[in-house]
Amino acid sequence: MTFVEKRKHPRVNINNLISYRCMDDSGNQTKEGRGKSINISQGGILIETHDPFEWQDIIRLFIDIEDESVNIKGKVVYCNAANFGKFRTGIQFLETNEKIVSFVIKLLETYSKLLGIA
Repeated sequence: MTFVEKRKHPRVNINNLISYRCMDDSGNQTKEGRGKSINISQGGILIETHDPFEWQDIIRLFIDIEDESVNIKGKVVYCNAANFGKFRTGIQFLETNEKIVSFVIKLLETYSKLLGIA
């Protein structure tokens, strides 16, 4: 059986601090907190937090990238329990942020060169 990649964009492992604000349908903040990023692509991010999220929750993420806090809106596509009471949540970006796109492209280029596939 052959593995078929379903993702539109390649993911890159990262370990950046994030903070988040979860919002309800009216735009009211329901919870906030901090966590860390696990991996990122041009279309989304995997984060690890102490809070679980519901499918389709809307989240405003603040990601520390290159000494700058970048903010982007996303939607929860899944949330799974991880080790030690933490949760890993996949978030699809709902808007484009040029800083994030540029960051991901640079990471992909760097990893490709390191792996000898560029």
